[in-house]
Formats: sequence, C-alpha cells, structure tokens
Amino acid sequence: MIQTTDFLILLGGFLLSLSVFSLILGDNWLFRLSASVFAGVLSAYVCILIVKKVFLPRILDPLLDPAAGWESKAVLLAVLAGAFFLFIKIFLKAPAGGNLTLSILLCIMAAVTIAGIADGTILGLYRSLIENFQASANSSGGTLHWFETGIILIGTITSLIHMQHYQIKKQDQPETGKKGFSGLLSAIGEIFIGVALGSIFAGSFIASAVILVEQLSRLLNAGQTLFQWMK
Repeated sequence: MIQTTDFLILLGGFLLSLSVFSLILGDNWLFRLSASVFAGVLSAYVCILIVKKVFLPRILDPLLDPAAGWESKAVLLAVLAGAFFLFIKIFLKAPAGGNLTLSILLCIMAAVTIAGIADGTILGLYRSLIENFQASANSSGGTLHWFETGIILIGTITSLIHMQHYQIKKQDQPETGKKGFSGLLSAIGEIFIGVALGSIFAGSFIASAVILVEQLSRLLNAGQTLFQWMK
C-alpha cells in the first residue's frame, strides 16, 4: 500500500502523461494544459537552479567574502553591471550600456565558436586521420584498415569540396551544372553527406522509439499501481 502523497504524485504524473499523449488525437486543451504545466515547472526549476548553483556561490558569496581580492570583486561587479544593462535593454527598451555588453558577449561567443570548430572539428579530424594511417602502417595485414581509412579520407575531402560548391541560388539565376573533375568529386561528397545524414536520422529515430517504448512501459506500470491502490 502506497502513501497518500505518493499516490497523488503518481496520479498527477499519470494524468499529465496521458494529456501529453492526447496530442496523437490532435491539438486539444489537455495537451496545451500539460505543456503549460511542464513549461512553468521547468522555468521555475531553471530559475531556482541558477540562483542556487550560480548566483549565490559564484557571485554573491565571493562579493561578501572579506578574503577575496579586489580584482575578483571588480570582475564580478562588471558581470553584474552587464547583466543589469542587458535587463534594462530587453525589458525597458533602454539601450544604455546594453549594446556594448551585447557586443562583448557576441565577440566572446564568436571567438569561442571559432576556437571550438578549429580545435574540436578540423584539428580533431586531422589527428584522427593521421592516427588511423599510423595504425594501418604499424599493424600487420591491415588491408581492411587501410581501406576504411581511405574511405574516411575520400569522404572528408569530397564532402568539403561539395560544401565549397554548394551555394544558395537566386530565383532569377539559371541553374548551372557542375562539370569537370571537381563536379565529380562534389557529387561523391554529396553521396557521403546523404549517407551520413541518413545514418544520423536513423539513429535519432531508433533512439526516439526506444524512449517512447520506455515511457509507455512506465505509464502502464504507473496505471497498474494506481489500479492496485484503488482496489
């Protein structure tokens, strides 16, 4: 026998889950109500998490700490001032200080993005190819490994060539076909990109199906528990 509080929580979750699955029958007020409840709960949770994990330990406590240096307190005050300027820019439509803060944030985001792409994608891909070729050279009878590494190298180069040829055509611009050897490489790269995107889509679909089956199983178990409690 479960307790009354646990029963109410389980019943609320069961009803909200049924309301979410009611979208299968079309858009209705039950789904909109459950979506609003979930959005409100998520917003409240994010706000509490930001205050508890970010604002209090990383901003307020260091400012009130007498042992902290003035340099760190100056940085924290600058962060608070930037947050205040962004707040008045968004909600009060006052551009004073908000444009400068937004420009600084955009520059930092662009620098972090470029560094992440260069270090995590381009250099990582280069290191991976070098390691694969080294492993193929050091392994005995690694013909299959050489073949796989060559396929990866061809797919990478042809995909980059295809992305170089890819461009958004204007409506009044006639479509010109790709000719020559570069056009052939671009077509091969397009095949590799299609296979990669298809694999990603298939993986996402399988993962979504597994999650759906798991949630349906939990929903059925919750329903059985509720029926047993009612008996």
